[in-house]
Amino acid sequence: MRTGVRRMSSKYRRFLSRLLPDTTGRFREYSRKWLIVCVPLGLLTGLLVLALNEVVVRLLPGQAGGLQPGQGLTTDAFNASPAVAFALPFAGLLLAGIVLWRFASRPLLSGTEEVVEHYHQDEGPMGVREGAVKYLCAVLTVGLGGAAGLEGPSINAGGVVGSWMWARFRSTLGLARDDLRIILLAGASAGIAAVFKAPLTGIVFAIEVPYKDDIAKKAFLPSIISGVTSYATFVSVEGPRPLFSFAAGAGSFTALDLALSALLGLLIGLVAVWFSRAYSALRAGFASMSGHVVVRLAVGGAVVGAVALLVDLLYSGPFALGPGYELVQGALSGSYAVQFLAVILLLRMVSTAFTLGSGGVGGMFVPLVVFGSLTGSLFALLFGQSEAVFACVGLAAFMSAGYKTPLAAVTFVGDTTGSVSYLIPAMIGSAVAYVTSGSASVSDEQKLWEESPAPPPVKAASTPGQ
Repeated sequence: MRTGVRRMSSKYRRFLSRLLPDTTGRFREYSRKWLIVCVPLGLLTGLLVLALNEVVVRLLPGQAGGLQPGQGLTTDAFNASPAVAFALPFAGLLLAGIVLWRFASRPLLSGTEEVVEHYHQDEGPMGVREGAVKYLCAVLTVGLGGAAGLEGPSINAGGVVGSWMWARFRSTLGLARDDLRIILLAGASAGIAAVFKAPLTGIVFAIEVPYKDDIAKKAFLPSIISGVTSYATFVSVEGPRPLFSFAAGAGSFTALDLALSALLGLLIGLVAVWFSRAYSALRAGFASMSGHVVVRLAVGGAVVGAVALLVDLLYSGPFALGPGYELVQGALSGSYAVQFLAVILLLRMVSTAFTLGSGGVGGMFVPLVVFGSLTGSLFALLFGQSEAVFACVGLAAFMSAGYKTPLAAVTFVGDTTGSVSYLIPAMIGSAVAYVTSGSASVSDEQKLWEESPAPPPVKAASTPGQ
């Protein structure tokens, strides 16, 4: 009887090995390795992003934090005096400067930039202490009104957790030095997937962002595992409701919309080149300042505060503070007039450039989305078209051109709206903007494929001196 069972088992294994030849070979070991590393990576990153999001959202006044008016901890102070619109971001950047000066070894590099630099330069794991400092500074920068996104510190948190996971499991799983580069991108995927409740965007952005003209293919499976785990962790508390929604009746487009999407992509590509160059010059200017890092951030905070004060005096609201999710929602819903869109677009560009250019800790992903949605809505009003369609096209196009991530730009539309209605126009706008903008990028650390250094040789975990 037992002999018969063994024969059947042997036949079954041979049949399975022919049907799925990798199930008992290298692919099984490869998958096992990344499951062991990337499931806890996604879980820990999701929890860190959840905490960051909760603190920042509750700090910001009213709708600037994605809350109803009156719910933010600073709302009463903001409503009591226009001067608070200046004081909040100024204090946030000043305090962030003090913390960075006292505790950070690289105060002017953070977020996505830091992860991408580590990926290309093979600088070893990211430090936990440095990551904790940047995490706190993100709360100060964005939570007190800096015009930046939470995805930068979320990606940074994922990179730090990934670095720790690599060090923890290096000997046990025989992880090579090159595996660290993959884990950094898996951490980036986890950060994006959680903060936007957008797992597909996290996966695609992580493998696109290191290069302007290629993808990091080896990070695909680890990014899937960490991104899905992080997303599940985040939505188990926050719920799966998409970040944005459309106004009633939205959902269709015409052949004319497709042609105009290409035109909008062309225009946004040109604007993105201008913004990228201006932002790069501003960053270089702050980096070359002989003054202290605290002084740089104080200057940046003063400009950001002045913009927030001007916007509050003009429109009586915190429209220049925080990430700007409420502006994207308003653009998708067709809530704004031409003058408001034009003024806020320009002032948000100035505010974002000084928030991040001076050394504030935050992300550029959301600002690009804000710029694109406002530009698209303005375009629609000028041409008498659907604002929902062109706000979607605009946000995809600006992100595609600014970050050189055309696929992630399109998946972001589907992930964050819960709808595939406008994916085709978004694809057209994204592709045209990507081509039009050439090699321009808001990231100084992104590289063309041929510029990237060759990856280090794979070494066994036991090799002396690793």
